[in-house]
Amino acid sequence: MLKPKPPQASFYGSYLYDKIVPQDHLLRKINAVVDFSFIHELVKDRYTPDFGRPAEDPEFMLRLCLLQYLYGDSDRQVEENARINLAYKYFLGLAVDAEPADYSTLCTFRAQRLGEEKFRQVFQNIVRQCIDKGLVTGKRQIIDSTHIVADMAVTSLAGLIKLCRRNVLKAVQNQDSRLAEKLGINDLQVVKQDKFTRMEEGLEAEIDEAKNLLDGVTKELKDRKLKVTAELQKDLELLEKAVADRADEAKDRLVSPVDPDARKGNKQHKHWVGYKGHIVVEEDSEIITAVETTPGNSDDGSQLKPLLNQQEEAHALKPKELSGDKAYDAGANLEHLSCKEITGYVSLTKKLNHWGSDLFTIDDFKHDEVHNTLTCPAGNIAAKRIHATFHAEKCKRNGSVFQFTHSQCVNCHLKPRCFPADSKRHGRCVAISYYDPYYRQMKQRMESEEGLAAYRQRYKIEHKIADLARYCGMRHSRYRGLSRARIHTLLAAITSNVKRMARLLCPSEQKPPLEIGMAC
Repeated sequence: MLKPKPPQASFYGSYLYDKIVPQDHLLRKINAVVDFSFIHELVKDRYTPDFGRPAEDPEFMLRLCLLQYLYGDSDRQVEENARINLAYKYFLGLAVDAEPADYSTLCTFRAQRLGEEKFRQVFQNIVRQCIDKGLVTGKRQIIDSTHIVADMAVTSLAGLIKLCRRNVLKAVQNQDSRLAEKLGINDLQVVKQDKFTRMEEGLEAEIDEAKNLLDGVTKELKDRKLKVTAELQKDLELLEKAVADRADEAKDRLVSPVDPDARKGNKQHKHWVGYKGHIVVEEDSEIITAVETTPGNSDDGSQLKPLLNQQEEAHALKPKELSGDKAYDAGANLEHLSCKEITGYVSLTKKLNHWGSDLFTIDDFKHDEVHNTLTCPAGNIAAKRIHATFHAEKCKRNGSVFQFTHSQCVNCHLKPRCFPADSKRHGRCVAISYYDPYYRQMKQRMESEEGLAAYRQRYKIEHKIADLARYCGMRHSRYRGLSRARIHTLLAAITSNVKRMARLLCPSEQKPPLEIGMAC
């Protein structure tokens, strides 16, 4: 059951809004070009029409969410500003003397009424409006990612295990306080100093305590003195993972039980704990057409296919051209672009020879795809070719290994450029993968005028990411957990898109230039 939408007109009419809220205000422009009425049909299944207390209007609540990201407000702040700020009231459709909803209602609406699935549909509906208005054509798009810092503090390794132990003991205490005391809850103290100690300090002792606790809880579960609740199960799994992650071969390591989905990320000398936001942007209009969120340790290149599939399934949108940086130069990505008939402009990682930086690389050899032969820089054709299987992108791909004989290399004048001086190898060996033709094609394309022109346009996604991070609140996640981090990224992308729509479809009137000598 929904509350009836109150009229915006009051005793004051629209006089105050006309006088105080400027005609070129961003919220007026968004109101004029973006239709939010679709939300009613979208969330119809989340409301009961003839049961329960009347709920707040979903369009009003969605606009409230957007105001948070437009102006960086918290739940409490947006409620307060909606009470005293006339621009907020105008955008929300409130009368001048009307009261906004309580801030706690906003949290319920965001997490229960919409959730990740519905917010993604809201994002897709905004993109659909951009397509209908001609702002998105798919002529050329750009793909990139940025880091998102998790909403948590990073402790030392010993502090991490101690936090996991505390959570397990609290879960036990909720069932049996005496049993929790027996397992050592009174002896466990988490202090601020745990955050500032060295990463390895006290780690071995904490691991021993954690193993003892796991053994103790397992014994009590077998004796049926404890029940396996969802809370206890989750905390036990996190503690087990925190202990197992201390092994040298461990991957995907837990950082904190506060946000168990956050991971350590590294990108171009940047180090953070949290997530990655991946986006595809229309080059001409800078509208975001696809967005995804992954843990911070995920690979950028792995998201190229899902992002392209996302916008194709939602809008039948397939770009004619796509540009990306070196993070997307995996052979599988280049093959995917070719199969989809998308002209890719992807920067390639420079090939290096691990024997020496001044030695010939694979790019210096000429591969004849028709006859499947390989010619070295000296003009010799490899005498032997061996069929090989390469493991890449979780699948097997065929390739070839070309071997040059000792007689071909021993007296070659270019041998010092092929082998180190102290090498005992008798002939150069070169492996050509299944993806090599795609690499060579992309290298040739990126050296062309079209490739250089596409590379020069990549700045557009850089300042789009800057807008998301600085002015749409995307840099620091408001919520914890991967699902809610995705809601955070979607809201930031929606906010960026509606701002861009307002600026493109309602351009500001340019003031005449100030003449010299004119009075200010």
